[in-house]
Amino acid sequence: MLESMIAKVGSSVSSACTSICVAACFWPLVGAYYCLKFSIKAAESTIEAGYDVYNRRRIRTRRLPKSKPLLATASSSPQTATYPPTARARTSFLHLPPEIRLHIYRLALVGPAIVQVRTHSSFWGPRPAGWDSAQGIRDDTDAPSNALRCITGLGGSGLHQLVSPPSHGCVRYHAVSRLICGEGHHMVPGWVQPEKVVFPTDLMRSSRVVYGEVLDMLYASNTISLFGADIARYFCRNASPEGLSRVRFVHVALVMPSHGWDSSSQMKNVRGAMRMLKDALPSLQQLDVEVALTYGQPKNPERFWDWLREDVLGQFRGLERFVLKVSVYKPLRPNRSRGFEGSTPQYEPLSSWDDGEYQVLKDGALLSTEAASF
Repeated sequence: MLESMIAKVGSSVSSACTSICVAACFWPLVGAYYCLKFSIKAAESTIEAGYDVYNRRRIRTRRLPKSKPLLATASSSPQTATYPPTARARTSFLHLPPEIRLHIYRLALVGPAIVQVRTHSSFWGPRPAGWDSAQGIRDDTDAPSNALRCITGLGGSGLHQLVSPPSHGCVRYHAVSRLICGEGHHMVPGWVQPEKVVFPTDLMRSSRVVYGEVLDMLYASNTISLFGADIARYFCRNASPEGLSRVRFVHVALVMPSHGWDSSSQMKNVRGAMRMLKDALPSLQQLDVEVALTYGQPKNPERFWDWLREDVLGQFRGLERFVLKVSVYKPLRPNRSRGFEGSTPQYEPLSSWDDGEYQVLKDGALLSTEAASF
């Protein structure tokens, strides 16, 4: 009897010691895990904040030096320059007809594509398969950009385009990979696989003739997608003058606060950026403008609609194609467990939108400059 009682007491003491040892080992590990977790989150937040500050400074101050202008003469324009071989000269790539050289460029480069401009490593992606060969922007019947709603709902912007939902437990989500125009997945950056990607600049450095021909394909054949007024300014200040003069297809996304759109700085920034685009792109043919208001209907929607039509977009003339989409994002309550879907706000049309006035705006944008002057 006594021996059994001693054994029970011994086993109780042993189990208590085991529990104490497990607790002594377990709780420090739990504390270390949470310390590491919050330290990583704090470091990520600090890095993102620093990157945003750096990007904003880069947007405000960066201006590339002016490049040497291309020689545009009747005998040696980029599209027609050929060098007929002589009896003593050796045949080279430049002796090929321009049509064959352009076909070789198309095989070597990606295009026509959608280029979403960033301060570093711009995104590239294919145009939607349903677009015809002459189409560089969306149609009026296309829905507003789902990728733009997702990025905006996650707190992203033109300066911070790579965003992902907050982690849910141990589940971490990848970043948004869709373009805001066309909804296609952007391609892997060329610097990730440099041995498999031909960079346009690699060809453009070979000669001035090749530079002009590739420059025409790079700017004239692709759709330039600009996320925000700041990126539009950045593009106009840092692209080459010869490239800007060739741009034909442009998509612009403007995300504005519903209750702060009428501040003087906001109105001046948007209006000035669109005027800069008009002045910097003399060959612009197709313009796609998407306006997103966050969150809810704007203060004084009639005044917003008049300002958007007259001051911001009323300055464009001579376009072949013009599309405007205005989305009002509804207030959002993020749901981490639903990932991207839980961070994408629903949208509704602008309460002051008028189809007749939009048609008048479209007709004015498609009107030739000469006809508008009379």
